[in-house]
Amino acid sequence: MRRGPKPAPAAVKQAKGNPGKRRIGADPVADIAAAGGVAPPEWLKGGGLKAWNRLAPNVARLKLLTPVDAEAFARYCRNLARWLKMQDELDREGETYESESAHGKLKRAHPAFLIGDRLARLLEAQESVFGLNPAERQRIFAARSMTPDPAGDLFGPRREEPAAAVERPQEPKGPVGLLN
Repeated sequence: MRRGPKPAPAAVKQAKGNPGKRRIGADPVADIAAAGGVAPPEWLKGGGLKAWNRLAPNVARLKLLTPVDAEAFARYCRNLARWLKMQDELDREGETYESESAHGKLKRAHPAFLIGDRLARLLEAQESVFGLNPAERQRIFAARSMTPDPAGDLFGPRREEPAAAVERPQEPKGPVGLLN
């Protein structure tokens, strides 16, 4: 678990006027080239597939969705479709209903409200994994920028230095040699 508050997106920091005068990186979302399309699993149907078709291209373009992640992202899409279905039911029927008991009339939470609440918690956790909220996206890209790319950096691919060219530190010539 991470400690402290989640980092704010670059746009939010700029809107606040940068009172700390720290460097604000640009939102890297616009700079990332599109990744190849990832196909949804065969079991994803209905509203979940609609959510996949709407969200997957953008998440893949951000390089946050790969074929390895397809099953997990499909579960997110299926849960999103179920949550939307619960919200439609609540819009029609309300969040509570009345029931009769020996003690009189009681107001109870609608089952769709309870299911929707549980799905909302799952969705929030999954959204963080796939960078589907601005703060998490900023955190993911900040972490990426701190990790060196083994293929190279801004100035080209990394070259392997020959073993002979690597300088080795000299052995100290005595206890005072460490200070030289």
